[in-house]
Amino acid sequence: MEEDLELMQRFKNGDEESFEKLVVKYRKNAICFCESFIHDYHIAEDIAQEGFAYIYVYKERYNEKYAFKTYLFTILRNKSIDYIRKNRSIPLEKIPDNISPYETEKFVLQKEERNLIKEKINKLNDDYRTVIYLIDFQEFSYKDAAKIMGKNLIQIKVLIYRARQRLKLLIKEEG
Repeated sequence: MEEDLELMQRFKNGDEESFEKLVVKYRKNAICFCESFIHDYHIAEDIAQEGFAYIYVYKERYNEKYAFKTYLFTILRNKSIDYIRKNRSIPLEKIPDNISPYETEKFVLQKEERNLIKEKINKLNDDYRTVIYLIDFQEFSYKDAAKIMGKNLIQIKVLIYRARQRLKLLIKEEG
């Protein structure tokens, strides 16, 4: 976190290489996060790039009291939602799959288990999916997830609890 803050401060002072380091560090996570909303890798890639471009152009808007990752994911969430609003035909029902391509028995079993979990996560409502993705997949703190989702800390705690309970129930129903 402190490294990100230092990189942003150097970037604000004209060191463009610092910004490139941030892009390299967060690019994959940014694309996966956008893809969890959009379900199209190439469009998610474009939205992630738009998010980084926004930060590049409006670097003075970054407030050092917030973690860079939280700031970035808030922008990406808003840009993804804007895209969905403009293109209503995009369904909100998938979590990205980032599994290595090795075809072993262990891989196949893991992939089946992951697909089952993804299938159940996809059945959750938008807020439940988003809060699980942010906290359990991206390991954001509750406080940061609240900022990204535009909710308060209590709402996030209730949301993650209910989302996990609902997910457990859906998995249990599968047997």
